[in-house]
Amino acid sequence: MRIKNHFLPLISIVISVSLLHACNLVVTFSDEPPTPPVIPSETASPIPSPTMTFTPPPSDTPLPTPTLTLFFAPTATPTRQWSACPGIVVTQADTDKGEMLHILRCEDGFEYDLGPLAKGVYAVGPNDKFLVYITMNGIIYASKIGEPTLHTIFNLRREHIFTVLNIGSEPDFRISFVDNTLNYKLVLLEWNYDQKRVYDLPTWITHY
Repeated sequence: MRIKNHFLPLISIVISVSLLHACNLVVTFSDEPPTPPVIPSETASPIPSPTMTFTPPPSDTPLPTPTLTLFFAPTATPTRQWSACPGIVVTQADTDKGEMLHILRCEDGFEYDLGPLAKGVYAVGPNDKFLVYITMNGIIYASKIGEPTLHTIFNLRREHIFTVLNIGSEPDFRISFVDNTLNYKLVLLEWNYDQKRVYDLPTWITHY
C-alpha cells in the first residue's frame, strides 16, 4: 500500500520532465534592458518650388506707321524722244516747202533729213530702229532709222474711224508703242474725241 502511494507522484515527475525535453524550452535571464527594434527611417524629398515667369504688360506705345514708297513715276511719257545723245535725236522744222525732219543716230554720228512732209507728228520706236510719222490729213508713214525714205503703211481717211478726220477738223494725235515680242504695235490716240486704235507695224521696218 505504501508503494502504491509513492508510485503515482513518481510517474507525474517523469511525465513532466519528458514534456520539458520535448518542448526544448530555454529560459535565459539577463540584467541588460531589451534593445528596441530598428525602424528604417524615410528621407523626405524636397518639394520643388514652382517657377514663375514674369510677362511684362503690353506697351501702350503706338507702332510706327509704314511709309509707302512709290518706285515708279505717276505719269509717264508714252514715247521716248531724245533731245540729245544717246539714242536717236530728231529735230522737226517748219520750212516753206513743208515739214523737215533732221535725224541724228548717236551711236555712229550718222545724220540725214526726211521731207518735205505735210504737217504732222512723229515718234521713234522703243528699239531706236524705226520712226513713225502721221500727217494731220491721216497718212501714217514709217521709216527705218538710217534710211532717208518714208513708206506709206496706213491711210486713216479710208477707214472712216476717226471722227475728227470725217468732219475735216485738225486732229490731235498721240503716239505710243507696244512691244509684242514678235512685232511692234502702234497705239494711236486721237485726243479731241478720245478715240484709240492699234495697228501692227511691219517687221521689215521695225526689226531689221
